[in-house]
Amino acid sequence: MKKFRLINIWAIVLACVLLAPIPVRAQPTPSQSVIVVFKHSVDHSLLRSLNANVEKSYKNFPIVKLSLSQRAVFALSKNPNILSIESEVIFTINDDSIEWGIAKVEAPKAWAQNFTGAGVKVGIIDTGIALHEDLIIAGGANFVDTANSYYDDNGHGTHVAGTIAALDNGLGVIGVAPDVSLYAIKVLNSSGSGYLSDIIEGIDFAINEQLDIINMSLGTSTDSPALHTAVDAAYNAGILVVASAGNSGKRITSMDNVGYPAKYESAIAVAATDINNDRATFSSTGPAVEVAAPGVSVRSTYLNNGYASMSGTSMAAPHVSGHLALLIQAFPDKTHTEIRGLLQFYVLDLGTAGRDWAYGYGLIQSFLTETQPPVTKETFTTVTTNKLSYTAGEKITIIVIVVDENDALVSGANVQLTITPPVGKTKVATANLTTGSDGRAVYTYSTNKVSTKGLYTVKAETSLLNYTSSSATTTFTLN
Repeated sequence: MKKFRLINIWAIVLACVLLAPIPVRAQPTPSQSVIVVFKHSVDHSLLRSLNANVEKSYKNFPIVKLSLSQRAVFALSKNPNILSIESEVIFTINDDSIEWGIAKVEAPKAWAQNFTGAGVKVGIIDTGIALHEDLIIAGGANFVDTANSYYDDNGHGTHVAGTIAALDNGLGVIGVAPDVSLYAIKVLNSSGSGYLSDIIEGIDFAINEQLDIINMSLGTSTDSPALHTAVDAAYNAGILVVASAGNSGKRITSMDNVGYPAKYESAIAVAATDINNDRATFSSTGPAVEVAAPGVSVRSTYLNNGYASMSGTSMAAPHVSGHLALLIQAFPDKTHTEIRGLLQFYVLDLGTAGRDWAYGYGLIQSFLTETQPPVTKETFTTVTTNKLSYTAGEKITIIVIVVDENDALVSGANVQLTITPPVGKTKVATANLTTGSDGRAVYTYSTNKVSTKGLYTVKAETSLLNYTSSSATTTFTLN
């Protein structure tokens, strides 16, 4: 009987356990990583309300990299203050005796007049720069692995660095501008690839360090609003952004296959040529191509204190970066947009006369030539808004008109538009425009109910090859 009772008791206990509700552990909500661009400034209170984890933020543009739930991403996509939401993008290097390249761009003519790039700061956004007896590194940062140095573990960045700035020390090779200050901005890993958010961080660093030029021998076929915002911000800060056009070229040059960031108006897209001044078969083509430079079998510095020959538009871009450094030193009073105009003028026109999709304006040449720039025409810029006062939520239409000294409308002029909010607010909106055949460029600035109220200032700065630069300002009130 005792045994029977004991069995019954255990049966009852077991039944209670089986019948009792079993707590179910809540499954974590899957999160995703995205890059978000705000129209004006980052709304941190909004991000907190969505339990978003900020993985990266930037000083010079309203961009954040976030980790958050899919539901939160959907909520952000409906917010009127958001410009864009995108996933990470992978960028790769654009590569397939530097001596011939140096001769082609006529750098020795500048050296003979003591123009060597001294005092100019050039950042190389790449795989880093290795220690090398032919290179001096002024500084840098590693955004791939912040625990380690900016030294190169691939070789690509070191090769690019040598084309720009290998020392005139009797060793190995010599760069286009051997006396520039080099900055190693490591955003690509040992395999030559890297994330969009790291590249944006590298551009942010360049702005903070007040560099004069950044070389971006990298690219992707994917457009990115976040990258576009960052490149525009760098250019508007006075930095010349040099980017390789890409290695997607075809036999037919009427195909537009230039990659990003080279495709942006604020970047200088560089195509590659060979020793015979022909377009390299791999060199991408398109309307964004601005100039061409040597990019086939270019010999330069490499890992382990060595030298190597490489081909690609990655090799062409640093020729242009070095050339720009010489121009900046030679013309210290000119703005970065004026320096860009000189770059476009001092070329050997190749291919179809004028600017074309294969060579842009042409192969870069020394500014110390017998040919001097023609007398420039004056420009006059006006900027207006369609009203003087607006209610928050309205769209503001901004109209820029450019004429020459004879009051003739000027088409094709580059217009840099800057919209500054009321005093006390630091976020500035910018846009790069081009005047049409009517001499006009029109921009629509959107506001919403939470936009800062007060007096806004609009400035339009105009530049065009063989024309003087001009600017104008206006204001409007947001109520």
